[in-house]
Formats: sequence, structure tokens, C-alpha cells
Amino acid sequence: MDASVVWLGIVLRSLAPALEQVTLQQYRILVLLVTRGSLRAGDLAVELGLLPSGITRMVDRLVRDGWVTRRTSGREVLVTAGDEAVALVEHVLARRAVEIRTALRRMTPEERTAVRTAADALVRTTGAEPVLDAQILLATAPPGR
Repeated sequence: MDASVVWLGIVLRSLAPALEQVTLQQYRILVLLVTRGSLRAGDLAVELGLLPSGITRMVDRLVRDGWVTRRTSGREVLVTAGDEAVALVEHVLARRAVEIRTALRRMTPEERTAVRTAADALVRTTGAEPVLDAQILLATAPPGR
């Protein structure tokens, strides 16, 4: 239980500056777009467990505020992260990485190995999507960045 409180603290501290600019739900959209690339609005809705109308409103606000662009082709709406969205997500991940690296440096080599083994086991046994969930949790850079 103590470890989960520590992880939550790291996540919250790294997110705090971003949440002064976007809501948590908007940030989740930005993370998906930054880590996976452009996505259809319908796919965003499914991924986040939201109704399409809810995604439409959130994307409208993100477009209005300059975080994303939206392109419509027929009935398909493609949403793409803008440069500022990429910078925001990368800033959060960088802040998180600094805190995690600082904690890991205080550990013995054996403790660091145990943490890595536990993190791998957690991703494997929860059915989490390793690419996105592990990158967000462990603050590793998205592919190609």
C-alpha cells in the first residue's frame, strides 16, 4: 500500500503543471495522441470509455485552445496532437522520469532489479497495454521520440 501512495504522489506531482492548462480527461486524450499518433475520434471515445458526443465536445475545446487539429474526411474525423500538446506530455513524462530516477539512484542494485521485475510482472498480469501503460507509469519516451 505504501508503494502505491508513493507512485501516486509521483504521478500527481508530475501532472500538476499540466492540469493548470488542461483537464485530466483532456490530458488523457493528448497522451493517446502523442504516444499513438493521429487517431479517429471514434477510436478515442472507445479507448477512453466515452460516448462519441463527449469526445466531440472535448476535441472541440482542444482544437479551440490549439492543442490538437482535426481533419474530416467523409464521416471520419482524424485528431492529431499539435506541437504544444507533444511538449506538454513530454514535460510531464520528463518530470516523472526525474523523480523516478532520483528514487532509483537511492536504491541498491538489487532493489532496482526487484523494482524492474515487479513492474514487468504488474504490466504482464494486469492485461494492461504495455506500450502505453508502461510508458506512462515508468515515464519512458514514446516510440520515435
